[in-house]
Amino acid sequence: MEFRVLGPVQCRTGARPLKLAGPRQERILAALLLGADRVVSVSRLVDVVWGEDPPATAIRQIRNLTTALKRALVAEGSGEDVLTAEGPGFVLRPPVFDLRSFEEHASRGEFREALACWHGPALSGLDSPVLRGEADELDERRLSVVERCLDEEISAGEDRVAELKALVAEHPFREAFAGLLMRALHQQGRQADALNAYRQVQTRLVEELGIDPGPQLRELYERILRDEPEYGKARCFLPYDVPDFTGREAEIRRLSDAVRLGRPVVLDGMAGVGKTSLAVHAAHRLAADFPDGQLFVDLHGHSPGREPLPPEAALEALLGQLDVPASRLPGGVDRRAELWRTRTAGRSLLVVLDNAAGAEQLRPLLPGSATVALVVTGRRRLAAVDGAASISLEVLPDEQASVLFAAASGRPDAGVAALCGNLPLAIRIAAARLQHRPQWTVETLAERLGSEHDRLAELKVAGRDVAAAFALSYQELDADRQRMFRLLGRNPGTDIGVPAAAALAGVSESEAERLLEDLLDAHLLRQPSLGRYSFHDLIAEHARNAASDEESAPALGRLLDHYREGGGDGWYAAERANLVAVTRHAFDAGHDDHAWRIAENTAARLRESGRLDELLAVARTGVAAARRIGDPHTIQRSLADLTLAYWENGRLAEGMRCAMERLEVVRASADRAAEATALSRAGALHGMLGHYPEAIRFYREGLAAARGTDDPETTATLWINLSNVQETLGLLDEALASARRSVELREDPRNTVLSSAQLGLVLARLGRFEEAFEVTARSIGSARELGYLFGEAWSLVDHADALLLAHRPDEAREHAERACGILARLNHPLLLTMAANSLGTACLALGEATASLARHRLALETAKRIGYRLQEARALAGIGHARAALGEEADAEFRAARDHYAAMGLSAKPLTAVT
Repeated sequence: MEFRVLGPVQCRTGARPLKLAGPRQERILAALLLGADRVVSVSRLVDVVWGEDPPATAIRQIRNLTTALKRALVAEGSGEDVLTAEGPGFVLRPPVFDLRSFEEHASRGEFREALACWHGPALSGLDSPVLRGEADELDERRLSVVERCLDEEISAGEDRVAELKALVAEHPFREAFAGLLMRALHQQGRQADALNAYRQVQTRLVEELGIDPGPQLRELYERILRDEPEYGKARCFLPYDVPDFTGREAEIRRLSDAVRLGRPVVLDGMAGVGKTSLAVHAAHRLAADFPDGQLFVDLHGHSPGREPLPPEAALEALLGQLDVPASRLPGGVDRRAELWRTRTAGRSLLVVLDNAAGAEQLRPLLPGSATVALVVTGRRRLAAVDGAASISLEVLPDEQASVLFAAASGRPDAGVAALCGNLPLAIRIAAARLQHRPQWTVETLAERLGSEHDRLAELKVAGRDVAAAFALSYQELDADRQRMFRLLGRNPGTDIGVPAAAALAGVSESEAERLLEDLLDAHLLRQPSLGRYSFHDLIAEHARNAASDEESAPALGRLLDHYREGGGDGWYAAERANLVAVTRHAFDAGHDDHAWRIAENTAARLRESGRLDELLAVARTGVAAARRIGDPHTIQRSLADLTLAYWENGRLAEGMRCAMERLEVVRASADRAAEATALSRAGALHGMLGHYPEAIRFYREGLAAARGTDDPETTATLWINLSNVQETLGLLDEALASARRSVELREDPRNTVLSSAQLGLVLARLGRFEEAFEVTARSIGSARELGYLFGEAWSLVDHADALLLAHRPDEAREHAERACGILARLNHPLLLTMAANSLGTACLALGEATASLARHRLALETAKRIGYRLQEARALAGIGHARAALGEEADAEFRAARDHYAAMGLSAKPLTAVT
């Protein structure tokens, strides 16, 4: 007996459907099937049959109709009782059910089999408003499976153009089908047809809905326009899979079987046993089963010289691989974990978490969806993953170890693998030595290994010290390479570039590169990216133990000098992670002058790149070092960095305390220029918190302190900050005068851009639009000439607001969108809130209420996270206007916005209703 809801609602025996007693019984059968194997209450059945107007006899009729259906089913099924009365209702247990079959096939990736379960639209022919929504959900699930099926088939090179053309015609506003058609056409070499398919859907969306295609379709169009061949494939972040991977077939089968059954897998074992290699190799084999992508993060649970990766940082890496920009990341591990689970829900992903430290680190990283396969590696057994298949790796069996040595060295084994304790890492290092010494025999290598007895406790296997492989590799180096190897072992960073290695060793850069490349050839170093070198964690420990304090102390001094001198923006980007570690090392080693100077230089770059967690850590170290130095000037400069770090992280109360401490220090030192700068920052924090009278007082005091100092830029900054507050309070004539003073004082072209943009916005608020547009457009142009992205975004936002005031929302949207794009790349949440609010206001003025709502919600999320009170109020008001335009209830948002404005002493007008 077969039951169907994926098409007409039916019960069938063979080719013959059971004749139902009218539409009411058909509705009852549909409701029972949609709740299959669960109790469906009589009240639910009443709603399904009659909706909001049931007759007085509804319950009796339901019971009569259901009892009659039960009798018919028993007769049809030759006595099988599939419908029973239980508790407050009835339970139908269908032995064969098309919806169940559909879901089972889809879960196994058998998409064509799943789609064959359908015989028309869900619940077709059924007239029940109550069930219409569930029917729509089923139809949407079918379309989602169609998308996944075609995506997989196109990726496999199959021709699905004709099928997709029909689907696009049937669903003209479903962008996913349009994208698949574009991919299918481009795959056949029909680039022009693929681009034309995009233009057709773009025209339909604009003319009939008044919207543009979404970002994914636009990105696909751009990639096809550039004729990129990999436009349709999911991103893979798995490391390289070694071509001579050997053995482990039983473990790979266990891992693969567990993953395909939906179970997480935890690999544990001693250091160097090959956990990562096995996980990566198996993940590459399974990659095709996970079309939404394969993610990988090294958690550094047992990486010598560095702390395990905090869950917040690991979640940032994982979400970044899912294209979540850093500007959208919430603070705190709980909120990031919630976003991680939300973003992975229902997606077919394979996630490899390598080198886990323990349960505390791992738990926040666990996905919440059964569609996400998880493979974890760690040295210790991990009990944090419920229901996981645990696989403990031992050293390789003798035969597999010998095969690995032969594959890696190119020569048959003669006992070397056994002398390495059958440990894969040690075998590979020994084989590499042999490859680069063609005059040696395998017996020579075995004899040398047998005579070594250096210790690495975690590599002892069956009483044999397999770390001898490391010692042999080291001893075969000449004196210069041995020295470089030893010194690299004391490098506090995670990797090293050629200039830093040259400083560490006190040699030229060309000599350093030659030594590094030789160590790379010897498999004593890895090259994670061009020009960067790092150790495997076990070899790093060996190198660290080989170095003496007497030798390494002056080398580290040279390295700290190198990092203190710094470099350009590209240098800071490449050295970011190392600079954090070097700063902490300098402080711990008592090199306080190095620590605070490196911290000061690094903090500015971390702020520009949006690395907020690292910014806070570096700034705190800088302050601690400055306090030990005791120099007031050093302390106040370090406190300035820490104030900004707290601000950027949305911790405004701590930022205010830090700013006030800095103010006390500079006042005690009678440094009027520094006092003016400190007052400016304290005023800005008050402004962020919505304390406008206090902000004005600090700015006025700052201007007084700046008199007589030779610092026009600080004075100009105070004037422009004052102008911003005056503009917010509606004191437009005063704001105009302050902005003009700021522009007149500017000497730095980049700062002139910011002051000019503010001047243009004030002019627009005064209704002097032509002057305003001339000023803001000039500001945008200057920023572009200077390559000053932040200044360009700032100017674009002010220009957009000026256009909104002049009732030119179409142009305003264009400029605000460009600003949002820049700020997302810069990860600048403060200005992003302003840009998103401006974009939301423009969208609403153009009648795009849904888009407006999305932009204002982004602004609200970011403003709340960083504590920007004014933009939070503006976002709330914008959400209220957008919801009202959509016919939704918006009183709560309007009340919240009014409360925010009232708390700031504002009239709820400044930046909300610029439509």
